Amino acid sequence: MTLEKRRKATRGNRRRISALGVVTYAALSSLAGCESPGIRDNSDSEPGGTAVVGVPSPASTLLPPLAATALDFEVGGLLYPGLNVGVWEDSRLHFEQGHPDGLATSWSLEGSRLTYRLDPSRTWSDGAPVEARDVVFTFELLSDSSLALPLSSTIERIDSVTAPDASTVVFHFDAPYPGMLFDTGVGILPEHVFGQVSRDRFAGGIPLPDGTVVSDLPVAGPFRLVEWIPEDRITLARNNAARSPAVLDRLVIRVIPDEGTRAAELRAGSIQAAALNSYRMAKQLAEVGLALLRVPQRGFDYIGLNPAGHPAFADPNVRQALSLAVDRSAMIGALDMTGFAEPAWGPYGSLFADLRAPAPQEPLYDLERARALLLEAGFDDFNALEFELAVPAGNGRREDAAQIVQAQLAEVGVSVSIRPQEFNSLLGRMIEGDYEAALMGWQVALDPDISPFWSDPAAPLNVVDFADARVTSAISSALAQTDRAAAAPYWREAAEGVAAAYPYVFLWYIDLPFAAHPSLLDVSVDVTGWASGARRWRVRQSSNEDAGRP
Repeated sequence: MTLEKRRKATRGNRRRISALGVVTYAALSSLAGCESPGIRDNSDSEPGGTAVVGVPSPASTLLPPLAATALDFEVGGLLYPGLNVGVWEDSRLHFEQGHPDGLATSWSLEGSRLTYRLDPSRTWSDGAPVEARDVVFTFELLSDSSLALPLSSTIERIDSVTAPDASTVVFHFDAPYPGMLFDTGVGILPEHVFGQVSRDRFAGGIPLPDGTVVSDLPVAGPFRLVEWIPEDRITLARNNAARSPAVLDRLVIRVIPDEGTRAAELRAGSIQAAALNSYRMAKQLAEVGLALLRVPQRGFDYIGLNPAGHPAFADPNVRQALSLAVDRSAMIGALDMTGFAEPAWGPYGSLFADLRAPAPQEPLYDLERARALLLEAGFDDFNALEFELAVPAGNGRREDAAQIVQAQLAEVGVSVSIRPQEFNSLLGRMIEGDYEAALMGWQVALDPDISPFWSDPAAPLNVVDFADARVTSAISSALAQTDRAAAAPYWREAAEGVAAAYPYVFLWYIDLPFAAHPSLLDVSVDVTGWASGARRWRVRQSSNEDAGRP
């Protein structure tokens, strides 16, 4: 079995990827509660209980190769593990040979060739063995340019993937580079299931084989899927066929868009944990005895300035003026983010302190300079700059930030109209280039490779069509190095180039708050996300009778 490299999709394929953000999977909602008689539930054995997590917006898929949002990756990783597992230590990922959560027992690197040895004892939850053909299939899916998947950048330097036998997979790269282990860590899908599905059904969600229901889907992670009602909830159960099954009997992820409602249910104990957007709310919950955890530096907020949506944003003076007119420090204080956020001015935050562009010598906030730059660009009292600022509805932090930005930009004569929009719909518009400006955020990848955002204007995640020869050259040089230390100077140069061009109004790097009820035991989060420790969670049974009921 062999995968040969296919070239990346062009900008014209962005419409396909936008489906990940905008499609609602109503067809799946009819499958709610359909348990498969062929897979044991055992939800009453081993008293781990049921934990319910409240999240602000729905997942767009549960299949890691199709993932586009943070929740996609969080939940997908509980179902479909990758070949390796990275552990964050000393400000970088370290990949441990034979990590119990990975599908491979070992790997070896020989120049541009990376060989994995699969664990022959690992099986899918239907009893089929996890084999090399599953890996080849997964990366073949990623290489399909007609799908234009967000993670397609991970295969850009892979020439082919071969399976000499059922337990061996060999990745052949165009040249050795530091991210080879990272790029091959995508969650693996079972070929005997998804290989039956035509590619045109992989535009988003879960492309079910004919005659298959959600709860029949084979997985290899600590949980299995019981039901998915896309706009309402995802229900997972312990996968007893896994190498390391979850302690919990069930994990329910409920979509609760209003943060006040999430907080009220958390305080009442009807949910056991909640992802939060508002730091004010996080602090209030901590004051009444709920555990406040944080995923450190895993997010940043920004205002994307789309030249294709508003011609003024093609002018670097305008972009710099808008950046200078935003008082980040004042906003951090006003939004109760002190201690959780740091002002941003480029593509790296403190998580990659050694790669971060130096802080500008001039102030980040300078109204006089902003006015002068706008005047130089031709905007004054008689010809004011006006634009629409999209913001994800229901995200209290970003909605409040948009209001403050609107007031601050008015100080330099800029008129901003705010347009709240459902998160996945807005993400789809941004990927397609159908917006003027958006106050949005990205989850920070744990690999320093920023090429998906800043190297190629046709890349799906380059939502501002950024193109800069200096940055592209620096990124190419970084990717040509064989180790992280040698690549670091080039990543810094790329970061400096991005910061100097002001493609975003970079706002802040943030810790992501996550609150837990006292009934949730053994809960922990780390830099890899709130779901990273979910396999070990359990719930105090006396507080769990009504868990999961809305």
